Amino acid sequence: MIRPSLLDPDFSIKFPHKSFPWRLEHNDKKTICYFECEEHLDKYVKRYKLKDKDIIVENKNGKSFWCRKTDKRSVEQKSGTKSKGSSGAIPKRKSSLDSTGNTSSNTRKKK
Repeated sequence: MIRPSLLDPDFSIKFPHKSFPWRLEHNDKKTICYFECEEHLDKYVKRYKLKDKDIIVENKNGKSFWCRKTDKRSVEQKSGTKSKGSSGAIPKRKSSLDSTGNTSSNTRKKK
């Protein structure tokens, strides 16, 4: 008996799931992954640090894919200073002390 999915004209052996148009195959031919969208595929490639020569990416509709590489250093350079422990955007609070060591709020006269 032939499976009904094989009789479907839109069925493909490479893309057995209708809702997963992206297919990633590792060059070792043992691992095949399917993705719903290009963003999920890109996230997977970045997470496992895969290179173009190590994978084969195909789309059911024929769209092409290339890995978008982000440079984390460019984000730090845009933010300004690179100080450890503080963001640099929020200034530190300065406490004003008089000669006795009391803060200016403690030395105010009470009415």
